[in-house]
Amino acid sequence: MLVRYHLFYYAIFALLVVVCRFVHPLFLIALAFYSLFLVRRTSFRHLLVAIVLSLPLLRMLNAPRLPHYLSGRVVTVNTNHIIVKTTYGKVKVYTKDHFRYQDEIRFSARSIKIHEAANDNGFSEDHYLKGAHIIGKMYMTHLYKKQSHFSLANLLEEHFSHNVKLRSYQRLFILGLKDEEIKSDYSAMTSLSIVHMFALSGMHVMILYSLLFQLYGFVMPKKIAHILAEITIGLYVFMIPFNISLHRAFFVLVLGDIFKKHLNRLDILGLLIIGHLLYNPYVIYSISFVFSYFIYLIVILTKDLKGSPLLIYLSTIPIVLSLNFSVNLVSFLLADLLMPFVEGFYIITLGSLFFAIFKPVLSLMIYVFTNILKMTGDLSSAITFQKPTLLFMGLYYYAYFTLLYKREMHQPSKRTVLFLCALMISFHVYSKYKIYSEIGMINVGQGDCSYFRLPYNQGNYLIDTGGNIRYDVATTTVIPFLKSQGIDHLDGVYISHTDYDHSGALSSLKEHFKVKKVIMSPKPEKTIGPMTIKFLKTGHHYGNKNDDCNIQYVTLHDYHYLFTGDLSEVGEKALLKKYHHLDVDVLKVGHHGSKHSSSVSLFEMIHPKIAFIGVGENNFYGHPSDIVIKRLQERNIYILRTDQDGNFCVRDYGYHHYVFKHHT
Repeated sequence: MLVRYHLFYYAIFALLVVVCRFVHPLFLIALAFYSLFLVRRTSFRHLLVAIVLSLPLLRMLNAPRLPHYLSGRVVTVNTNHIIVKTTYGKVKVYTKDHFRYQDEIRFSARSIKIHEAANDNGFSEDHYLKGAHIIGKMYMTHLYKKQSHFSLANLLEEHFSHNVKLRSYQRLFILGLKDEEIKSDYSAMTSLSIVHMFALSGMHVMILYSLLFQLYGFVMPKKIAHILAEITIGLYVFMIPFNISLHRAFFVLVLGDIFKKHLNRLDILGLLIIGHLLYNPYVIYSISFVFSYFIYLIVILTKDLKGSPLLIYLSTIPIVLSLNFSVNLVSFLLADLLMPFVEGFYIITLGSLFFAIFKPVLSLMIYVFTNILKMTGDLSSAITFQKPTLLFMGLYYYAYFTLLYKREMHQPSKRTVLFLCALMISFHVYSKYKIYSEIGMINVGQGDCSYFRLPYNQGNYLIDTGGNIRYDVATTTVIPFLKSQGIDHLDGVYISHTDYDHSGALSSLKEHFKVKKVIMSPKPEKTIGPMTIKFLKTGHHYGNKNDDCNIQYVTLHDYHYLFTGDLSEVGEKALLKKYHHLDVDVLKVGHHGSKHSSSVSLFEMIHPKIAFIGVGENNFYGHPSDIVIKRLQERNIYILRTDQDGNFCVRDYGYHHYVFKHHT
């Protein structure tokens, strides 16, 4: 039979096709091996069926050009933007107007550029929007029509508490929406790897089904109560904002009931995966899709195995590392201990919609939970890894599924467990103790943030932190990059001067990351492993931050680096007068490439091979200036710019140096 017991095989084939297309062509190797497996396991005709089902996934998916005038329905409401479902597709629209879910609107708007990830391992808006099936981003210029329609989501919101904290948790548990009020709580849940327990999913659907079935069962036969409970859940699922995990859980419940004589649970999962990929192949960029479907697969595979909770937890480690770049030592125990609490939390939240007596109980539970988060966060210790490589993930999941197979077949699995442990330890050592050193720049937009990483974990340092008044550069950019490289602390942060674009992120960096020392003023020459750092002085006090900034001269093996902060031509002439000549291989271009810096006087003193420029894309100041770029090009200096090259560095293997771009 081509369907029963084989739909999941077809789903895996379709997933590999999509991953080959959108993630990396190396997965073609996995696709080839899987094709051979499919033929040997089943037959050639099953491979043909898988190919035919996957052909639509190769279609071109070009986003249409959006007109200036649009109409549609609001399907998501956030603080500063809405998602509107139009005839062209879903559009993210920034607006200051107030809207509600399911409002019908007509408006004019101008398109906004969708940005890809500016940093390696950073947030990719392009992938996020594609994963959510959003085709464009616009700013509303005029609203012509707004007509409200009935919505269960709005009806539920009207019954939410007036207490801001209670209301936020009601929105999270009932509508699957998070807001600013619980942003810190949500961040703590993410770092502790328990956020999935609060995202609407199969657990919540089953609790809701059980409550409804018992309620209806008091007044009608069980068979009718069962059907009515499923219909009620269906109305709920499709009348609130779209939630991948909730839809998956609902369809598993209903299709499992309808086709229980014809399809097994893996078949139903495979059917849902294929359907979702056909609707939007970019959904693989959605972490909700990955987590929801993958964890449900592991739940199916480990249902009858001893130690199922631990096996499920182990399956998520590479995914968690890809998101957080760390594993929390207490997250498994915390998730296991919190499970009954979260179930009660959810039931009390539901009850608070209908009975006032539940609201004080919910308030108490929120108080207890937030204190558990704080206490656990203070006591726990996270082990930092770099972003998992394809090799690590391949070896890990090969060993993991081997472990599941051996447990299923009641075979000895001690060696496999030891291999998994050895793999984790080896990858941690590889992440932290690099044999090479790096000096480079982190793309913080219009600002400067240079980093040093010495070999064998001898030291990790920054010169400047960047800063942006519109968002927190430390938590959104600097810390994720450092952690993605396996760096879990900074031995020192050197600040060139106190301009916000050089030091604005310092306070947040110290709050959210381990920083041993901050150096704000010149210090004596210091040698750290193979690196020597020396402060240069012009011998003058100019009374302005730019020319009075700290200037660092760094030597690493036989390479010399000069970091001039925002030094202008006046300070550069003073440097020339005092030092006459400096051996410089890499120059951090002063003041982001301003025409008032990087003067001819500077190049009379130094002759660099490489220039680093920290600069924001399409910045207001026009940095770097054409005249500076011309001077660099005339001297055949290789230019690296954060606005064009993302994060970059010079990687040093002793006395061999290579330019490495983390993102291009």
